[in-house]
Amino acid sequence: MQFDEWKRVANPWRVIEAAQRDEKARDAAVVRIIDTMLELQLDYRHQNAGYQPFSPTARMGEMPGGGGRSDQAMLAALRYHPESQWHKACALMLDQLPKRQAAAMLLQAARVRPEKMGASQWMVTARQMVERQGELLRCLGLHEGVRHFESVEALQVAGKRARQRLWEWLAQGEVQAA
Repeated sequence: MQFDEWKRVANPWRVIEAAQRDEKARDAAVVRIIDTMLELQLDYRHQNAGYQPFSPTARMGEMPGGGGRSDQAMLAALRYHPESQWHKACALMLDQLPKRQAAAMLLQAARVRPEKMGASQWMVTARQMVERQGELLRCLGLHEGVRHFESVEALQVAGKRARQRLWEWLAQGEVQAA
């Protein structure tokens, strides 16, 4: 299978298993792991699953499914909370990477090229990323204990080392369900 085909495989553990034997699967697994790590840092650490911004008693007396959405929203929040084995394994790998390398890798993964449409704080050139790294690292929750990158090249080297470490872990079969 090709890289793009491995990226479309629904079960991430199947890609991880194949990554020990197939370089294309390993490359796709690294991309998938980084995407999940970024998702954990940008989205899930801000969520408070199960606690909705409205009262569950707001529609007291209504039948489930009868127009009151509070009970369904709470059940869905609990059911789809990102506490899966995959998320836990990615969080564990993120913790095992040196902080500076992990920060560089996630900064690069979050970056949106300036020529794209729309507006985002992540829509920066590599130079702007280095200039604004304090703010961007805070958004990722990685600002504490990470020495700032003095240049674009330093950022790129640190990010490459983190990706290489993930690649090696996959090749050696060191990525397991948490």
